Amino acid sequence: MNMHMKGLARRFGTGRVRSVVVVAALGGTAVMGVAPNAQAGTGCTLGLCSTTVNDSAYGVTAYFNWCRGGDSTGDSTATEPKCAPDGARQKSQNLTARGGHTPYNEDWDAFRVDAGWCYKVKFVRTGQPDFTRTYDRRGTSALWVKVGDNADAHVLDQGTASCP
Repeated sequence: MNMHMKGLARRFGTGRVRSVVVVAALGGTAVMGVAPNAQAGTGCTLGLCSTTVNDSAYGVTAYFNWCRGGDSTGDSTATEPKCAPDGARQKSQNLTARGGHTPYNEDWDAFRVDAGWCYKVKFVRTGQPDFTRTYDRRGTSALWVKVGDNADAHVLDQGTASCP
């Protein structure tokens, strides 16, 4: 026990000092621990929001809720998410070309790759390596893609004639 801790122990009793140290350590673990599942609420805790940014020349549609459990950032489904977890109704937002984005203080969990289009998307995650994926829906139906908490999905480019 260092000199500062010995002084605190004399002043407040050894049990209280240990309790403070344990609570502080547990609090730090909670903050640094595993991120919670998608929040799908109106606000975000500790900046764990997911966002979609449209850097492409065409519009993109973002979705508020992701309806399947166990998926990771970049996973996809051909089933439109229509759930309303914790009373947070599903909504969508059209993102304008060259800079449109979901609100940074809200948790938007997915975006749609339109039928007949090919999207190139870069995922940026705090503390983890970035990665890029191409979603080719030319000649097929739409696809919805998960954007996990604490991740940004940047739609870099899209096209119908070829994949960017």
